[in-house]
Amino acid sequence: MLLRKLVLLKRSIFRLLFIIIILLIAVIISIYPPFSVQRVTLDYTSPFSRRDSPQVTSLPFPIPKNYLLIPYKEFVLRTSIACRMFKFEYPQKNPLALHPKYSKYLNGTFRFVIPSKKISYDDIEQFYTDLSSPKYENQEFVPTHTSFASDLTFKNVPYVYKNGMWQPIEVRSFQRTAILVPLQGRDYNAKVFLLNLHAFFRRQLLTYKIFIIEQIYPQNKFNKGRLYNTAFNYIRNRSSLNITCYVLHDVDLIPDDDSNYYTCETKNPKHTTSRIRQLIKAQYVKYYEFLIGGVLILTYDHYKALNGFSNLYWGWGGEDDDLALRVVQQRMCIIRPPAEAAIYSALPHQRGQRNSQRFDLLTWSTIRMHTDGLSNIENLTNIEEIKVLTTVTHLKVNVDVINDAGRSKRTSSAPLERTKTTTLETLFLLKKKDT
Repeated sequence: MLLRKLVLLKRSIFRLLFIIIILLIAVIISIYPPFSVQRVTLDYTSPFSRRDSPQVTSLPFPIPKNYLLIPYKEFVLRTSIACRMFKFEYPQKNPLALHPKYSKYLNGTFRFVIPSKKISYDDIEQFYTDLSSPKYENQEFVPTHTSFASDLTFKNVPYVYKNGMWQPIEVRSFQRTAILVPLQGRDYNAKVFLLNLHAFFRRQLLTYKIFIIEQIYPQNKFNKGRLYNTAFNYIRNRSSLNITCYVLHDVDLIPDDDSNYYTCETKNPKHTTSRIRQLIKAQYVKYYEFLIGGVLILTYDHYKALNGFSNLYWGWGGEDDDLALRVVQQRMCIIRPPAEAAIYSALPHQRGQRNSQRFDLLTWSTIRMHTDGLSNIENLTNIEEIKVLTTVTHLKVNVDVINDAGRSKRTSSAPLERTKTTTLETLFLLKKKDT
């Protein structure tokens, strides 16, 4: 009897201690919340945010006491951003919401084409609109030779341009996808990208639209983050497109395998660029595990939760790692396809000017994430011209409106929008008129 009482007393003491420990943890968390983010008001005319500023060695505000600061390189080398346990979302085969996995046009290796240097945007436009005409209705493959390329091996997948997007005729796609491609000075890369990626997306039977977001001012330093944030705002203001998935895509990368599905996952962003090879080299290279640049696929809710990209990175390097820190801060992780599918070839290009301030900015990335990004992009950039083709919507953007004192600004007026009536659209209009 006494032994039983001692056992019960021991259990009661353990329960009491457990409750006390839980209460202490709750009190400590309420006083010193881990991973808290201080809302920082940013002045975009201050030296640390200017593209021509010298290297900044101090921050414009104090670091919160509960913030653990460690060298960025040490953090990256020791931190995994990939989801350890996840399951890809493969819905059942349904022609009314077809996942790319079930496309009958998949063939594994994607054989891309390097066209003539003289290829134009109009050449690409004419090529793909012609494929939708009755002339090619029953042809299995696209023309092998054109004025701008030879040895074309693309399958002629039945597609139609409808309501501003390319759509497969035989099925309805699983998602409606926008591909965002930032650009500055790589005009030929952009044309190679368009020629090949249209064929790639059609293999996966995507409903899609490609946006090129070109920085036309300033011309010395690139700001990829502001271009992406500007494009998201532009697309969200066009609700008729009903975009459900966004692909952030470097212009110099061409996928090598069509089982690398360009679809969004519900819970976490997906990074599809596991290994890359240069055109002159046969060997694929795997970059550091923390990398999420290259091709990142996510929903608008994901992007909004991260507040998009930082607007402070001028030049090459840093903005993708800054976004990766935001992913960690928001307790997300990154999903990656199998390594054998997530492979790309990189088109040759000249590397831009390196960002000398990137490591200083990365030090306080998550502290400013709620006040530096998508939420305040409207006052920083201006779309000065929009050219709409079926194969691409081309946005030309001034990404430095505040510090742009020497140019005539058009921030209060609507951008110049040019819509070219293509052969396909003309046929559609004539058909509509006849009916």
